[in-house]
Amino acid sequence: MDSFFYLVIFAGAVAGASTGLLGVYIVGMRMPFIGTCISHAAMAGTIFAVVAHLNPSAGAIAASVITSISLAAIRPEKSRLDTNVGLAILFSLMLGLTFLGMGLVRGSRSEVLSLLWGSILFVQTKTAVTITIMTLILVVFTIVFNKEMKVLLFSRSIAAATGVHESFVYCLFLALCGVILAVNLKLIGGLMIFSLITNPAAAAYQICRGHKSAVFTATLFGMLSAVIGFMVSYYLDLPSGACIVVVSTMFFGACALYRTARKRAD
Repeated sequence: MDSFFYLVIFAGAVAGASTGLLGVYIVGMRMPFIGTCISHAAMAGTIFAVVAHLNPSAGAIAASVITSISLAAIRPEKSRLDTNVGLAILFSLMLGLTFLGMGLVRGSRSEVLSLLWGSILFVQTKTAVTITIMTLILVVFTIVFNKEMKVLLFSRSIAAATGVHESFVYCLFLALCGVILAVNLKLIGGLMIFSLITNPAAAAYQICRGHKSAVFTATLFGMLSAVIGFMVSYYLDLPSGACIVVVSTMFFGACALYRTARKRAD
């Protein structure tokens, strides 16, 4: 195995770990749809950056962060707009902008279409470094704001009432979501990244009882989903994104079956 193969394994492991860790909080807040919404924002930003002859990565990050922060402005307790309804509205807008941008692209659309499915095989060293740095920033954020994030997992309203700076922490968390999903877009794909946010975390919540164990397990499941999915796709010559999705779903299925069996045994 050459160095490129190990680079792909490393990038996949870090990408899976970061999305798995994000998923613990996103699924815990009961808004897993945020992954699809922000990934489509990243695709729209990338496409319009290509059309405008700008840096595609910068376009993806800018669109993702703007969309993420706009979600923080939705406060269900002060309006009639539920967070998930707001997500659906933003998603429909980003989906429309994505396909509008595709219509504006002149020439080959292969680079743009690859954003839908992703390909971990085309990872570059600078991409792996960027993903690693963002993952470390996310880890530091979860440690520094551990108390605040735990309260937010329970209720934003209660977090505000108890004196936690929930607006700032929530906004910062969503901005991190935007950047991390944007840098992972080319590897996993806009249509696939949703599974790496939802499935590992949902699997962890099936078998874990404490927050720390859920964080560790979801991160591990995300990492293993990406690595095993890539290995399967490599040796069987199958699409890497699809294999990663199937593996992550199998983790959830196994954990759900284990939970059912444990309940029956009790």
